[in-house]
Amino acid sequence: MRAHHWSATPLGEPSSWPQPLKTLVAVMLDARQPMFIAWGPERIMLYNDSYSVILGKRHPSALGKTFAEVWFDIMDEVGPILDRAYAGQSTHMDDIAFTLFRNGYAEEAHFAFSYTPVRDEEGHVTGMFCACTETTEQVKIGAAIKAERERLYSLFQQAPGFMCVLDGPEHIFSLTNAAYQRLVGQRNLIGLPIRAALPEVAGQGFFELLDRVFRSGEPFVGSRVPVKLQRETDGVAEDRFVDFLYQPITDAQGQITGIFVEGSDVTERVRGEEHQHLLINELNHRVKNTLATVQAIAHQTFRHDHSAKTDIFEARLLALSKAHDLLTRESWEGADLGQVVDGAIAPFRRTDGTRFRVMGQRVWLPPRTALALAMALHELCTNAAKYGALSIPSGQVVIAWETSGTDASHLAIRWEEQGGPVVTAPTRQGFGTRLIERALASELNGEVELRYEPGGVVWVVRANLSPAWSPL
Repeated sequence: MRAHHWSATPLGEPSSWPQPLKTLVAVMLDARQPMFIAWGPERIMLYNDSYSVILGKRHPSALGKTFAEVWFDIMDEVGPILDRAYAGQSTHMDDIAFTLFRNGYAEEAHFAFSYTPVRDEEGHVTGMFCACTETTEQVKIGAAIKAERERLYSLFQQAPGFMCVLDGPEHIFSLTNAAYQRLVGQRNLIGLPIRAALPEVAGQGFFELLDRVFRSGEPFVGSRVPVKLQRETDGVAEDRFVDFLYQPITDAQGQITGIFVEGSDVTERVRGEEHQHLLINELNHRVKNTLATVQAIAHQTFRHDHSAKTDIFEARLLALSKAHDLLTRESWEGADLGQVVDGAIAPFRRTDGTRFRVMGQRVWLPPRTALALAMALHELCTNAAKYGALSIPSGQVVIAWETSGTDASHLAIRWEEQGGPVVTAPTRQGFGTRLIERALASELNGEVELRYEPGGVVWVVRANLSPAWSPL
């Protein structure tokens, strides 16, 4: 601004500028917000450092040029606004979009700005003052967020399972997907409490379950639950069967604000299975056992801290999942002990094979025993990796088992850590220790011994297997 040859412009030397222009220029140059002034009938451009960024490659040649020369590419949009300012009318816009060529290529740019008329001592408009902010990046971010929200909403609507979101203790519908609408008969649900929206469900226990989940924060899972729904306006209530989940929704402070409902209408599947009654009973038994195990893990892992132990919980579930995969390959008839051990220690092995020495004959385990043993071995490996033999390069673990008795129904398993740091007994028992000692002993119908010897942890299991589950 100081070095520019103003004498070559219609404005002349700065010393001769009118006082309103001098005052505005002083304010503009001290400001950090992008600002410019268009002055005189020629609308000569003056601007500050922040506005030079908006100009791009048009700076510094834009200084002292007419507004029409500088912004020739957007005069159709902004020219009338400038005309109104010179006519004495102020304009404020929170968002206006332009296609600019300020950097040598076409680009979409967004701005928030105000155009304010500037008057001389006699009250005549002699210029225009603009304070503006480029909002291009904010608009792009907002558009991306909106697009992602729309994509997620589309996925929500297209999900094959029914879903809805219920807000507050009255369980007011704020969101439903197409599958949920099909389930309840295309009703107008949004904004209604569930008791008013689905009156025929009263007395079936669902509203009470929602109340309990909202109060306690404990999710609820239902499987093949019968429900009567009036799916036609003038029709009678139909018998349907649903699998569903009630999951509490919490805010940033951990307060429960609503419930997410997700599930599937399994009516046709249930009706098509009268002839598979025995198979379903057995499957339900196995699933319930698995769910009980998962619930116990979740309860013990997150009882004291709902945020810091996610990795531990996921690792335990992964160990359980690997054991499930092994049992699934064998149609849930059982699993080989050696394969159970290999699966449990796989994440902790070294490529040179020096971490573990595993010895034992083939022994066939029942499913519940295989799951319990896999979880116990996972806990032992985790503890050893943190505090024991697997925490230092020279440490090693020996796992050995053998059977005895005339029918080979007595099984003994030994875990021994060697070459690790000195081990001391923990001051309190966590979930892993209880699983290693008590739960496994109960599951195996035997006894478990856990010793914290100076040379390393020693874990011994003695189990009684029926002849049907003895060595292959």
